[in-house]
Amino acid sequence: MKIALLLPRSVIYPSLSFDIMDGFKQSLKNMGLEGYHEIVSAGIGVAAKHEEIYDHCEQFLLSGTDVIIGYMNPLAAEFVHPLFESSGKTLIVLDSGYHFPKFQKLSHAWFISLQGSLCTRVIVQKAIEDGFRNFAFSCSFYDAGYRPSYVYAAAAEEKGGSIVFNHITSLRRSDFTLQPLREFLEKEEGTAVLASFCGDMAEDFFNGSNGMAGNGMVYGTCFTSDETWLNKIPYPGYDWSTAVAWSGELQIPENRTFVSIMNSIREGKANLFSLLGWEAAQFIGLENTSFDGMSIHSPRGNVTINPENGFTEAAVYYATVSKDEVTGNCLLTNPEAASVTESEREGLKNNIQSLKNTEANSWLNAYACLES
Repeated sequence: MKIALLLPRSVIYPSLSFDIMDGFKQSLKNMGLEGYHEIVSAGIGVAAKHEEIYDHCEQFLLSGTDVIIGYMNPLAAEFVHPLFESSGKTLIVLDSGYHFPKFQKLSHAWFISLQGSLCTRVIVQKAIEDGFRNFAFSCSFYDAGYRPSYVYAAAAEEKGGSIVFNHITSLRRSDFTLQPLREFLEKEEGTAVLASFCGDMAEDFFNGSNGMAGNGMVYGTCFTSDETWLNKIPYPGYDWSTAVAWSGELQIPENRTFVSIMNSIREGKANLFSLLGWEAAQFIGLENTSFDGMSIHSPRGNVTINPENGFTEAAVYYATVSKDEVTGNCLLTNPEAASVTESEREGLKNNIQSLKNTEANSWLNAYACLES
């Protein structure tokens, strides 16, 4: 079988494309399939130009490729999908979960998702259970263009809460400030912060929030607590709560194997992107090209593709970010499966449906893919 990978680039995650490829190849090797498939690849920039992705897909399919795997958003997948319908070939989309699909189901495309928006709903539920009803939403200019910003507000309102303050940081890092947020929180006690930042922008947020919040007052979603960056960020002086798709700390046999194999290549190689590559290989196995209803035992637990929409469904984990006493930086601790995951999945379906009928813009690039 010939398999092509479409690999984006990112200054936030410079090893992103290598991590996806290494995760894919190491997963095949772990299954005893090293060298079984012919593997080719192409770069797709920040995965923002649908026409460019289309051209790569067309060339690969014309050259006899059976399966194309790409890290892109669902809008790009919908744009290129006619190629796969007409050729009868398979598209696997590696998806952050930070975009919303506009379609109900694509016949020849399946999505391995990190469930970013689902994590967002789950952490709002945790904040509600902790007794908060008033929230200040804080995100980077970059993160504001993705769906967690909508999900935070929608979920809070559904659960009897509300966003009472919005704070979006400047596009230019040199203009970064949390002063408006800090001043609001000083006046409005009992307000929790819902945060959405990634990479160096998350680092800026937590460096700037030192002493700003008390224990449990900050709640973050998936990429805000990504361990690739989290372990580099100085502890801000308070613990905070998050919901994640995966953690290197998950104590299940499949995860221990994954972390051991990937980190033997390079420390930190076990991450969200190598996980996506690893899972793609698990789904394909010998020669699978159709995945409706299929399940795998992944490093993040059982992962199943819902035949109704073609997206993977998996557990979401609550975790606490604490201080690493050795390094003085942040440390993700105590990941625990969130019991509310399935009920929040139903709530997310309603959010997606509601936004289908609303004019709403979003960035086209795949999440976390930036050139500068």
